[in-house]
Amino acid sequence: MRLFGQDPAALERMQRYGNRRLAGKGWSVSASRRLDEAVDGAAIVVNQIRFGGLAGRARDEELAARFQLPADETLGPCGLSAALRVAPRMRALGAELGRHCKDAWVLNLANPLSLTTALLVKAGAPARCVGLCELPRATAMEACRVLQVPFDEIDWRYAGLNHRGFIFSLRHRGQELLPQLPERLIGESIFGITGSEIRKLSALPLKYFRLLEAADGAATQGRARFLSGLKEDLARELDAMDGPPPSLSRRDLDWYRDAVVPMILAIFTGDGRPVMVNCLREDGLVAELPARVSPQGVEPLPQQAPARLSHWLDRWAAHERALLEAIESPDLPCIEAALALDPLVPHAAVRELARAILAGSEDDP
Repeated sequence: MRLFGQDPAALERMQRYGNRRLAGKGWSVSASRRLDEAVDGAAIVVNQIRFGGLAGRARDEELAARFQLPADETLGPCGLSAALRVAPRMRALGAELGRHCKDAWVLNLANPLSLTTALLVKAGAPARCVGLCELPRATAMEACRVLQVPFDEIDWRYAGLNHRGFIFSLRHRGQELLPQLPERLIGESIFGITGSEIRKLSALPLKYFRLLEAADGAATQGRARFLSGLKEDLARELDAMDGPPPSLSRRDLDWYRDAVVPMILAIFTGDGRPVMVNCLREDGLVAELPARVSPQGVEPLPQQAPARLSHWLDRWAAHERALLEAIESPDLPCIEAALALDPLVPHAAVRELARAILAGSEDDP
């Protein structure tokens, strides 16, 4: 395992911890501040670089708070601000990966995921570059818990973009179970999605639908300050002990268990198991979809979403195209156009918010 980063102290700390934990399993861990050294000859590259660091995320969240809007790093004004900040760096990273490890798998975890995956691929990243998110699988697993059926016996169907999608079928031994879900959710929810919402849509949306449907400018609390404090606590604990740092339990890390690990297993086992991935489509959008994964590559599985969901899916696709145009041409008209199509942004706030985002992007180092 090779680690790459720009903080020498953090690299040394993680290399030391990794070797302590993995040496008994036959692994060695090295670290480098040079990308070419880290990725040369790699079979799999897991990208979770946060360009701009938590300071950049904090600034995005402060912008959202100023306009009383959701402070989410993937969606809304924070997502657009982050995309504008990271776009030049993501293009450079994609080109470098294409030069130094063109045969590697690139598993992208950087947010906003659909946009960063598109940037990497279009900049020349290895052909087997996909984005990974655990949320569709985790949502389906939670539905199975409520329905009291084993997840590995379910045939489930999903359509959408990252953080904006629907599970529209849950079949068990030929029987469609989705209509039963609202009745089973009395007094419960699936990550905040209620039975009444599922009944209304005849589909199970991902948890972010609560934000997207509201479109009322409701603010949500940001996480940059929490993550900064957690990072400091983890560093102290890693320096003081040999085992896993206790503070790690304060953060949900399910994307490793439910997205990264299944993908790596699929790559190495070669059994064609279906995995949820974010792939660049011919129309230029990165869609979140099930695919069969083997050492040779990704084979998307056909998913025909029902017409009842087309209102939302078409709306999100139009917004995604506008975001990509804003990244390609980061001027005021394009940024305004993207915000005008954003379900999270009130129309009255578009112009002022666009000017604030543009000013912030021009101030980025």
